[in-house]
Formats: sequence, C-alpha cells, structure tokens
Amino acid sequence: MNIYLLDDPAKPAEYARFSSVGTWTEDRICNVCGEPTARLIEPLQIEWDEGTDHIGDFSWGGYHCVVLDAVRAFLESKAFEVKFGDVQVKRPTERAKRPRVQFPYRGPHLSWLTPTARLKLDEEKSGVRVISDCSACEQRRYSFKRDGLVLPETSWNGEKVFLIDQFGRSRATFVTEEALTMLVREGFSNLCPRPAGTIES
Repeated sequence: MNIYLLDDPAKPAEYARFSSVGTWTEDRICNVCGEPTARLIEPLQIEWDEGTDHIGDFSWGGYHCVVLDAVRAFLESKAFEVKFGDVQVKRPTERAKRPRVQFPYRGPHLSWLTPTARLKLDEEKSGVRVISDCSACEQRRYSFKRDGLVLPETSWNGEKVFLIDQFGRSRATFVTEEALTMLVREGFSNLCPRPAGTIES
C-alpha cells in the first residue's frame, strides 16, 4: 500500500499561510548535545503571513496544520487517528505590504490538527540514519526524508493517518492511499499530497 505526505501546496497568493509563534514549553538547551527541548503545546499561537486573506480548508505553517470545522467533522466521523487543539491568532509583529488575514481575527473557527498514531520505519530500507543519540536529553535524531519511506506491515494496525516515530518532534503528517482517496473525494482545499513510500508486507 502506498503512503503520502500531506503538504502545503505553497501557493501563498491563493491561500493564507501562518507562522507558529507559541505556546512553547519551557525552552531549554541540552548542555550535552546542544539541541533545544521545547515543544509546542495548546493553544497553538499563530500569526498569519502576508500573501492573501483567503483561508483554505487546510492552512499550513511548515508541517503544522490548522483546519476548518468541515475538515474536523469529517475526520472525526471517519475515525481518523487525530486530536484537535485550540488555536489563538496573535497580532502580527510587522505591518503588511500585501494582503493578509485581518486582525483581530473574525474568520472561521480553526482547530490544530495533530495525528495521535506514531509508526516506525524500516530504517535500512527507508535510508534514514541516526544523526545524534543523546543520553542526557534522551533525544535520538534521524535524517529526515519525504519519500522512499518503507513501513513494515508489522508496525501498521490499519491507521489512516500517522506521524513517523523516527522523525521525532516533526509534525510531518502521512496518510494511507485509502485515507487520501477519502480526503480527495471531499474536495478539501489547500491540500497537496506527495508520494512518500509504501507499507510492505
């Protein structure tokens, strides 16, 4: 079975994009490996970027994703393995030179989409390698890939949507071909699926 990465179509003139500015857990730098240990928690605080004031069904800030209520209702009705968090729109720090979603925000309700399932890659077949393995902060970091990934069928229990365990804190979101077909059929906007690999038996 094929798997796909859900990604930003990168069309800033068509759909609004955002930057994540909080809320962060206590920021700390590991004194052994030098890596930050802070992570984003609710509410996800965002600032809308310049480009347009048109909000899609999916909105992207890197691999962080917020969705409109229609997407949330659909994913919940189909038992996708996700949870939803609160979103707080913050005042932009710079004056816009191009169109941008208005502040104070009066647009449609937004929810922070986070997959709850984490699946393990076949590291050798996927071609990912350990970059660092710190015993102090217990963070093992792997090289990141967007394609050529292989999931052994033994690590998959029918999940429709998931994160990759080896990619740590990355919110890169993957779906099965069946799940993607369901999303495409609904016609949701601002969604760019990219072939990412396979689930192998």
